[in-house]
Amino acid sequence: MEVKRTVRFLLQYFSANLQSAMEYRGAFISQIIFMFLNNLMLLFFWWVLFTKIDSLNGWSFQQILLLYALAAGAYAFQALFFAGSFSLSSTIAEGRLDFYLTMPRPVLFHVLVSRSSAAAWGDLAFALTIFIMAASPSPSMMLGFLALCLAGGFVSTSFSVLAHSLSFWLGNSVGLASQLTEALLSFSLYPEGIFSAVTRLVLYTLIPAGFVSYLPVRILSEFTLAHAALMAFFALSISLLARFVFYRGLQRYESGNLVVINAAD
Repeated sequence: MEVKRTVRFLLQYFSANLQSAMEYRGAFISQIIFMFLNNLMLLFFWWVLFTKIDSLNGWSFQQILLLYALAAGAYAFQALFFAGSFSLSSTIAEGRLDFYLTMPRPVLFHVLVSRSSAAAWGDLAFALTIFIMAASPSPSMMLGFLALCLAGGFVSTSFSVLAHSLSFWLGNSVGLASQLTEALLSFSLYPEGIFSAVTRLVLYTLIPAGFVSYLPVRILSEFTLAHAALMAFFALSISLLARFVFYRGLQRYESGNLVVINAAD
């Protein structure tokens, strides 16, 4: 019952954010188109490279396409449903958690779902287009792809919460949190084969790009239950860790007396 209420609350916020974005349809559509084209230009570099070579440290161009589709899909899920994670540190540092603390819903969940990025529809369209081009998927494979994007979205959202929660201890750490989250996205767009063993260890632990795109590519290319279980386990574990760290930091939170201002926003 509680899960049903939580999902309903999420969808209500998502619907409200979407309706708000679509008030200016021209701007809404242009954001989607430009984001799609931006992602396409990033992929163009790899296409040029693979016209000269057959593989890059064991990675084919098809795997690069899957890599980009999964990374874009994970980002899209985060930005569409949990875009509040991108500005969490400023929300903490500026005392704007006051509004959410007065609400009956869980504070962290409420903050995360309170925002949505219209441009992320372009990321989702790009992810689906590139995946269909790369894999010609069956319906079951498409469902698996969406599940992996969702899991990757939970990983990236949780990592954002961890990075932005540093503001509870360091004060306004917007810059540091932004650098960490941008590092996660950047590393997830490069094949793991180009990195050393030590770097790959970091990318599966401290900056978990491996669970945003590398492992999902492996699952789609050569499915094993062990890899799927590892993906699910890590996504759940980092989500629980992010929740724990946020609420531990919340005990240090100092009110900004901005309840009225946040309500107006």
